[in-house]
Amino acid sequence: MSDEQIGKVEWDGNALTGWVTINGLPTRVTANRETIHRHAPGFDDALDWEIKRHAIEIFEKMKAFFRASYAERGG
Repeated sequence: MSDEQIGKVEWDGNALTGWVTINGLPTRVTANRETIHRHAPGFDDALDWEIKRHAIEIFEKMKAFFRASYAERGG
């Protein structure tokens, strides 16, 4: 995990939810399975148990995606 604390990450069977620092503010973000498959390198066909087991690693890999998505929305 990086120096940045991303907080608790939870997988509910449909989406990963957690917190990422964006523009200096803790921001709650969510990624469904399709988004994980597209934007988390190495998890392009991850099964339910794999997502649950590697939730923090997946979030680490997706932080740049979350920040870019937030910027696109004008955040």
